[in-house]
Amino acid sequence: MNAMPIEIALHSPDWSTCGGTSVRGQAHVDNRFHSAADLASLFDACAGEQQWQHALLRCNGSFAIVSRRPDAVLAAVDRVRSIPLFYHAADGRARISDRAESALEGAQEIGANPLADAEFQLTGYVTGDATLVSGLHQIQAGELLRWDAESPEEPTRRQYYTFEHGDYFTTSTTDLIARLAIVHERVFRRLVDGVAGRQIVVPLSGGHDSRLIGVSLRDLGVRDVVCYSYGLAGNWEANISRELAQYLGFRWEFVPYSADRWRAWSSTDRFAQYFRTAGNLASVPHIQDWPAVWELTREGRVSPDSVFVPGHSGDFLAGSHIPPQFLASAMVRHGALVDALLRAHYSLWDFPKHRNSELRAAFVAKIEAIVGRNGDFAAARAADLFEQWDLRERQAKFICNSVRAYEHFGHEWRLPLFDHELMDFWARVPAPLRVGRKLYFEFAGERQSLPVTAANTDRNTLMRALVRGIAAAGLKPLAGRVRAAYRRRQWREQYAASSLGWFAIIDEDFFRRTYTGKQILHSYLARAYRDWALESPEHGKRIVPGLDAGG
Repeated sequence: MNAMPIEIALHSPDWSTCGGTSVRGQAHVDNRFHSAADLASLFDACAGEQQWQHALLRCNGSFAIVSRRPDAVLAAVDRVRSIPLFYHAADGRARISDRAESALEGAQEIGANPLADAEFQLTGYVTGDATLVSGLHQIQAGELLRWDAESPEEPTRRQYYTFEHGDYFTTSTTDLIARLAIVHERVFRRLVDGVAGRQIVVPLSGGHDSRLIGVSLRDLGVRDVVCYSYGLAGNWEANISRELAQYLGFRWEFVPYSADRWRAWSSTDRFAQYFRTAGNLASVPHIQDWPAVWELTREGRVSPDSVFVPGHSGDFLAGSHIPPQFLASAMVRHGALVDALLRAHYSLWDFPKHRNSELRAAFVAKIEAIVGRNGDFAAARAADLFEQWDLRERQAKFICNSVRAYEHFGHEWRLPLFDHELMDFWARVPAPLRVGRKLYFEFAGERQSLPVTAANTDRNTLMRALVRGIAAAGLKPLAGRVRAAYRRRQWREQYAASSLGWFAIIDEDFFRRTYTGKQILHSYLARAYRDWALESPEHGKRIVPGLDAGG
């Protein structure tokens, strides 16, 4: 076999290099903070691949690593793929990059991936190692890649981490709450240690996760904290955010959104640049926080070296995504598990009727790559597999990809609620204590009882209760129709006046023709991004026009 040169193209200025190893991000190793430069030195000193992987397992943080060894290139991303890597091999060349389009540089032929295209429009991301372009791959969450220098074949990949549940705690709820409090304290001490006195900026919503971050920082005596919210003036989340920040003693900033402001923001070159680069041909770009971060940064309301700390994704770890019906019986059929994943995640648009069976079969096959191809499951195992898929796909490629908005303006970020100790704790909590976030809500009620408005106290409580009641009565299809009809009426009325005002970036006529009550803004963003990235048959453009336009 002929040797295939493996090119490494890393573009972010945040990469640090030692010898043949480059690292971006940070981590605690054996509970000591390591910067990217520290990690590059650590991994470059590893004597062989086994030692390299052992070092990888010791890293608790957010990072990506690319290391040129004498006989191969090794590359890895963290447990949640917070810093993505892409690779492509064709025409006698192989290339790894932190930018999807750069990984394609030099390729003679570039073609769309039709299945990924259809999946992206339904989910907002491409599952597995695929992307919107055929032959362009992504390293998956918790995955290690080895590319042999002497082999022209594709690299080998192995999963070094899986969010697998087991070794369940058998102690009382009281004891688990006490343990969780201790874990949270250690998690946030690590956060404070790594931030090293810089300003912390918290997107403070009306929910539980950002509330946990704010309370934890206050309890550790951190004072240089800026909390912010955004949206139309007086929206319920902003009201709760302001009230909580004042109670905690933190400065609170608000960025007003409106239809006119969204139109202005979305027409700028900077927004277009962000929209093109943040998706990396695999994920819908996250735009919700983008204007707020821009305004806070350019107006000097946050420090240039501040560190953003969003609440991703405490609700997921605590069990909010587990389908409650899984625990209603002892066993869950394989088909019921697959159907639950399809309903929950392939839902931005309705399946095209003329391809319904074809696409369903293809997506089932992709899901089965994680959950297996047959067999029924004990309820706890079904919940486990559902969350394994969710973490590797939705959390990694959609939720965590939102940090691109902070990076775009030069800010660092941290994801403390994906700290390994916290992930490992929740992996040991029995499913009945996680479904519906049962244990977490008991923890919050006992350890975080605050004299402020309760989390998620919005004005749609009555409608949500009605829908839940209909569903509980065994009329789920009707509940879905009621929800869609209500949202259709509400959103049509509030096209330019929703709590965020962001529907204004969609052409109103197109919105009125296509909106059925099911779509969210990301439904439209997914179509807009794939239209930019892929050739439209009627246009005859190159598959990835950004390559010609300089990205």
